[in-house]
Parts: sequence; C-alpha cells; structure tokens
Amino acid sequence: MKKYILFIILLGMTFAPAIAQDKLQTSMVGHHGEMDYVIDWKRLYSYDEYVEIMFDLQEKYPDLCSIESIGKSRMGRDQYVMTLTSKKTGKDTDKPALWMDGAIHGNEVNGITCCLYTTWYLLTRYDYDPQVHDILDRSTVYVLNMNNVDANDSYLTLPNTDNNPREPFRPTDDDGDGLYDEDMAEDVNGDGEISMIYAEDPKGDYRLNEKGTYFIEIGADDWWEGTRFRLVGSEGYDNDGDGQTGEDDLGGVDPNRNFPYDFTKTSGKTYNLSEPITRNVWMFQQAHKNILVSFNYHNYGRMLMFPMPPKADPNAPDPQVGYIGTEDDKYAFKGNHNVSPAYQTDYNVVNEITSDGLFIMKDYTVLEETYLQGEHEASIYHMLGAYAFLMELWGDQDDLADINNDGVISNEEYDQWIQLDLGGDGWVIPEPYDHPQFGEVWIGGTRKKHIDRNPPARYIEAEAMKNCMFVVHCLDELPKVSFGDYTVTHKGGDLYEVEVEVVNSKKFPTISDRSIQIDRYTPDVITASVSSGEIIEPMETKKITDVSTSLPAAYRFYNTDYKKETTNAGKEIEFRTEGLSNETFTYNILSSNPSATLELEFESLTGGSDKIEIKLSE
Repeated sequence: MKKYILFIILLGMTFAPAIAQDKLQTSMVGHHGEMDYVIDWKRLYSYDEYVEIMFDLQEKYPDLCSIESIGKSRMGRDQYVMTLTSKKTGKDTDKPALWMDGAIHGNEVNGITCCLYTTWYLLTRYDYDPQVHDILDRSTVYVLNMNNVDANDSYLTLPNTDNNPREPFRPTDDDGDGLYDEDMAEDVNGDGEISMIYAEDPKGDYRLNEKGTYFIEIGADDWWEGTRFRLVGSEGYDNDGDGQTGEDDLGGVDPNRNFPYDFTKTSGKTYNLSEPITRNVWMFQQAHKNILVSFNYHNYGRMLMFPMPPKADPNAPDPQVGYIGTEDDKYAFKGNHNVSPAYQTDYNVVNEITSDGLFIMKDYTVLEETYLQGEHEASIYHMLGAYAFLMELWGDQDDLADINNDGVISNEEYDQWIQLDLGGDGWVIPEPYDHPQFGEVWIGGTRKKHIDRNPPARYIEAEAMKNCMFVVHCLDELPKVSFGDYTVTHKGGDLYEVEVEVVNSKKFPTISDRSIQIDRYTPDVITASVSSGEIIEPMETKKITDVSTSLPAAYRFYNTDYKKETTNAGKEIEFRTEGLSNETFTYNILSSNPSATLELEFESLTGGSDKIEIKLSE
C-alpha cells in the first residue's frame, strides 16, 4: 500500500507543469520570497563573504542560477559571474540578456550591493512574482557583483580614505622619485579610519570648530586668537624623506579608461585591456552576443548616464546636458542631441528608458555621456552594439543636508545632518597623537569613508532597492516577439493570401542601430513552409507605415505610436523587430488543397522564438 501511494505521488510529480509558480503571492503586503534567503542589506561585506553569499544563492536556486569564474585578478582573486535565467525554458545564450557589474572603481562599493540586491530580488521572488517569473523565463541576467576585486576587498576590509584604493593594484610611481607606492595612506593611530594630520602652529591657517569635530580654515577677517593648526598632510608616514605623506599611494591604471574604444594613453596610461580584470570582462562580453543592455555601477552624483549615438554633424557643439524635462512632465528626459538619422532608433529608445528611470529613481538626474577615451560603457555601445547605462550612485546629499536649499552644503549643515540623521556618527573626531616622525600632532577632522562616496548603513538598502527596480523595468522591456493576428484571403483559383502580424510588445528593439552599423548582429528570421503547394517568392518588398494606432495607457511615458508595417515575404525573410511594433507579413500561396497549412517559425537572438500554423481554409 505504501509503495502504491509513493508511486501515485511520483506519477503526479512527473506530469506536473514544468514551470509552475506554486507560491504566487497576490497580496502587495505579503511575503514575496525575501524570507526564503535572508540577507542583512544594511551592511557591507568582504570579498570572501560576498563570494559565500553568491554560492549559497546558487546552491539554493540551482534551476535559476549558475556561477563561473571569468578569470583572476592581478592578486589571484576570481571574478565570479552569476548567470540568472530559468534553465527549464532554454539556454542562457538563446535569450536576450542584460549585463550588470559593480565597483569597477575599487572604492565605489555601493555598486556591489546594487548588483547583489538585484540578483537576490530576482531569485527569491521567482516563484512569488509574475513579473519576475516572466523575466527569468524569457531572458538572462549576467551579474559581476565585484569587478575590481582586489581594490574592492581592500576598501571593504581595511582603513582607507573614501577615494582610495580606486585602481587595480599595479605598482606606480605617482611622485616621480623612482620608488613605487612607498608613501601610502596609513592608519597611524589605529582608529580604523584614515584622515588628515594637523600640527599646532601659532601661524597656522586652521582652527577647530566649536564642537571639536572638524577643522576650519581661518579667513583673512577672522581674528582668531585661540589654538591654530597647520595642515601636515594625509594620515601616514614620510617613507621617502620628501616631507610629504600619502603622495605615492596604492594605485595604477584607471580600469574605466582601460577598454578599447577611443583609448588614449593620456587617460589609460599603458595599453587597452592591460589589466586582467578588464580583459576578463571584455572577453566574456564579446563572446555573448545576446547581451542587449548593460548596467555599470559607479559612485558619486546620483546620475543616470549613457553613451551618445554619433551626431548627424560631427562638428556641431555638444548638447545641453543634465536637465530632465519640463514642469509638465518632470520625469521625461528631453535630449536635444543632433543624432545621425541612422541612429534615431537608438536615441529614441534610450530617451524613453531614461525617462522611465527618472520616474523610478526620483532624485537622480541625467547626463548624456559624451566622454569616451577607453570607458567601458562607450566600448559596450560603440563596439558591441549593446545599450549601456552608467549609474552614478549616492553622492551629493543635497536633499538630505542642504538645509537652506542654496545648492551648497556647508560644514555647519553637514554637521547638523550628521548629528540629527546619523546620530552624531560621521566625523573622524580630531585627537592628539604622538607621531614618530612629526611629534605631537592631531589626527582627524574629516568625514568617515562610508558617508560621502558610499551611503551610511541606514541608506544602503534604499539605494539598492530603487536601482534594482530600474533594472527590473529594463529587463521587463527586453524584446518579447510573437505572432499575432492573421487573416487568410482566397484570391481565386489556387491563390491564397495570408497576412500575419509579428508583434513586439516591449520597448527595446531586437537589434540596435549601432549593431547594424558595425555589422555585429544576427538578424531576426521568419522561415515559412506549406504542407501542400508552394509559396510564391515576392517580386519586390515594400513597407507601408501606418501610425494611426495610439499607445495604451500603460505606455504613457512612450511618446511614439505603434508602427504598423506590411512586408511581402517569401520562404525566408531577415529583418529587425522594432520596439513596440506591429508588422504585418504577407504570404502568397499557390495550393490546390484548401486544407493545406502555412507553417511559420520566428527566430531571434534577443527576441525569442515562436511558431504558428495557419489553415488556408480558415
């Protein structure tokens, strides 16, 4: 009896739907999977801890997640890429893909959290959230949570300033004395922070503020008669005897000037892809032609940036940048770039997605990225043909600390924000210290490293969450192409005409303008066959544009009507599927059998696949 019951249970499991959303949550305030794998998002982790979390997620969600090392850093750490997609619905390389990476600059570790948070969000919500379920069923996400792994780990685990370490560890003679990295910033007094050194000096230009939290420069009209200080330099030691500290810190090549497009030695120093971490990334991206969109996380400024398509007139001045529309439509980005006609689709779709991003992010602004010179984002767009977005996270706390709303945060305003919003924790409080080289000095007076460049603990999750939702929105707008309505017309005798719609209900096209221009694309293809008879190859191909159909309210941020086109087709036709498009393909068939069927198969590297059978008798 027990064996019989077990057999029935196994039989039921065998014939259960392969991709069931058995934990669907319909309540907006219900559990959506976040408790299935709990992570503390109000802290940062070390490289080893992040790797452990990544492998734990992969072990818990093996049908949705794979991990591979794409190579090692200069110091031997693995760069792990997580591949997110439902393995039951096909290979990752057969679906449209989005790439994400965080912290190519070692000190911009907030990007690690944004990447990992999005990974966690997608994996934990797959069984609960219809939107996420659909995203991972039909698309792929490649996530490199930690890009500059050596510098990332140093910044996360060791005392550092908020600006360093930034580059991969490549010995560099910053001060030109023939020595390499000999005067690094160092935590002299062992308080876990690297600040500045001041010495008491009756002729000094600085004094402590009234609370004793930071130093103030004494102005010409400030007749200060109290204790004065002079600035000695960065916290550290003078190891080369030149009287300076911290002038030859760890560093090397800027990794975001190390990519091939428009590379210059002025910005890149050595040669393009000289660093293992950039070379590993580039080789992976080149090998994955299904990557249609890219997100690269940086820090400082709360800006959404993207590479500009080429101009119609290369000599025209750069466009006005940094504004976000009008009072009537404050979240609509209104770019005025004089774009080349060959790139109009790219510019339109990026503007539309950017407007959506402004709505989601709320306190971010836009900058049309015109800087090239070996940047990763420029190389992704101009050399790989993928849409690239650069997110500058966190940064200026104007909305938090600019009390008088004059656009400038004074030390007094900053101090008030620290006292009231952060419980007083934010300054490296100046303290006397007996320095082995400089004698009695004071060390401190700067902001702590996790306050300017990266958000303090209480803001980490909020920043990651809204960036996650922007990525999820872009994933939701990756091409989704299918056959739509069709009509069959008996033209007389053995001649039939079949009109079939091909619909892309999403904003991204299947192929970018840039991909076409650099001949790096795989065209969409419809192959046709009939069970009886023959398809008459068209003598010519023409397109008729009809823009009379308005968009539904769901696309209120998209200012372009559906494009409805009619194209004569034969046994095989190659094309690009535009975003939010509805194109009709016409097939002329000679068949003496009214019961014959027309079989159509659509294949696209980034738009998915679909099949349809149409009876001529319909």
